[in-house]
Amino acid sequence: MLMKFKITNMTCDACLKLSKAALESLSGIKEIRIEPDGSAFIESEQNITWPEVKEALAKVDKQASLIL
Repeated sequence: MLMKFKITNMTCDACLKLSKAALESLSGIKEIRIEPDGSAFIESEQNITWPEVKEALAKVDKQASLIL
């Protein structure tokens, strides 16, 4: 499964690292790529829902919008 989204409040490298760590907490993640502008995608082996992604990012005070 591949999911593309935009993390809207990325301001520094620490934001990127926190966001990546939050997403790595989801089970079944194969790959995470986050660009400095907040563009991101995850590839997973399991079906991860958009609410799960948003909840993981909210734990580090980040918001995201799904890209269809």
